[in-house]
Amino acid sequence: MNAHLTSPAVLRLATLSGFLALALPLAAGAGVNWAMQFTNRLFLSWYNPDSLAASLPAGLLVYMIQVVFTSSVGYVGAFAAQHVGANEPEEAGAMAWPMIWVALAAGALGLALVPFRHVIFGVFGADAAVTAKMSVLGGWYLAETLPAVLFAGWCGWFGGLGRTGLVLRLSGGVCVLSVLLNWWLIFGGLGVPDLGMHGAGLATLLATSSGCLAAGGFFFRPQARERFGTWRQRNCHAARWWRFARTALPRGITEALEMVAFVIFTAAVAHLGSDALAANNLVLSLYLVGVIPLMGLGQGVTIAVGQAIGAGRSDIARRITRLGILLAFSVLIPAAIVFVSVPHLLIQPFAAIDAADPVASAAHWARIRDLAMPLLLICAMMFIGDGLQIILRFAVQGAGDTRWPLVALTIASLGILGGPAYALSWWVPPATWQRWGLSPLTGCWLVFAAYLWIVAGLMAWRYRYGPWSRMTLRHAPT
Repeated sequence: MNAHLTSPAVLRLATLSGFLALALPLAAGAGVNWAMQFTNRLFLSWYNPDSLAASLPAGLLVYMIQVVFTSSVGYVGAFAAQHVGANEPEEAGAMAWPMIWVALAAGALGLALVPFRHVIFGVFGADAAVTAKMSVLGGWYLAETLPAVLFAGWCGWFGGLGRTGLVLRLSGGVCVLSVLLNWWLIFGGLGVPDLGMHGAGLATLLATSSGCLAAGGFFFRPQARERFGTWRQRNCHAARWWRFARTALPRGITEALEMVAFVIFTAAVAHLGSDALAANNLVLSLYLVGVIPLMGLGQGVTIAVGQAIGAGRSDIARRITRLGILLAFSVLIPAAIVFVSVPHLLIQPFAAIDAADPVASAAHWARIRDLAMPLLLICAMMFIGDGLQIILRFAVQGAGDTRWPLVALTIASLGILGGPAYALSWWVPPATWQRWGLSPLTGCWLVFAAYLWIVAGLMAWRYRYGPWSRMTLRHAPT
């Protein structure tokens, strides 16, 4: 498409102000979503140290199940973006329906797995008390699958239209409601007893369901039905299903396999004991505070690249990617400096001293703190590699290149992250760790850092030499 025929909205995406207007609400929305989970774990750490040890593995394992669907349905934003860029609003609406049917199937699967939660969460091999708490929280998370997946799909679709401010408002509302409900139901009040892990899970279910209903109201409101045909374009059209499945499902499977590797990593850490698991969860929670907004920024890159590709402007898509990298570095470099400079201040809010036995609980916290401190320094090494691979991966996926990342990430996540970490935790004897001057937990995290930098290199190669700039989601790839 010639430059003079490109819509002003697409041209604006190549400017810093235009890209920020699209991407910042998504970055903020991702941060808000993680703040909800972070606050949940913080409240549980205050409630009981074993609850902290159980909360992240429970969330990770359920997320591993859900992420196939949440990432697949969220990819509807790339379809919507390319059709909007090509001025095809009705097709953007029609492509939302494969997403809705996938979400309904995901909800049915989540409910079917609830009765088997005790078996599912035994995979970590953690202490019996921690495993029991995982099963409680994880059961609620499985029940939340339908609203979580459908909410992710609708937010992805709105984002693809460029309505990222609406996505932020929806995410923010869910976060505020979740924090309030978590505080109330975990610790009790207003006639409700403290529900602990049950309260955390119930609060998350209620908040996400409320957000899903609100998003559905926007999707089916008269203006959307008129412009995008969100109701009249309901369909099971085979060609649309194939277009959706051949690119969206590889995106979801990629994320799921990466999570499989990370669950293996977490199982390896769980084998090191509850103190190591609690330290791992604490540091990972802090690390993701810096990285999760980059996932939102990456979603902005996917949408902006999609609109540029839909308009036939791969040159604008490349400029957008460069802007995304610069913005990512502007966040991650200061974050790395903070992690190196004041690590003790970052972990102090997690300190929980039991008034009934202050000596034992203080010793427990000291062990967790000592294990966590070296990991914060490793996080500083990981930030840049993680940010680079996020932006480049989301850029090529915005054009429709999802199958190559599936193969590359499968090999890297299982062969570099999951397998080596598991081998280190189980097969390297304590004397060897002492000779190396490392704790087993620190060794596992060094493997984690190497994995991120290798993936960044793979994504940089694909971005530089791959065919993504000639691909499209609107018809068969060229």
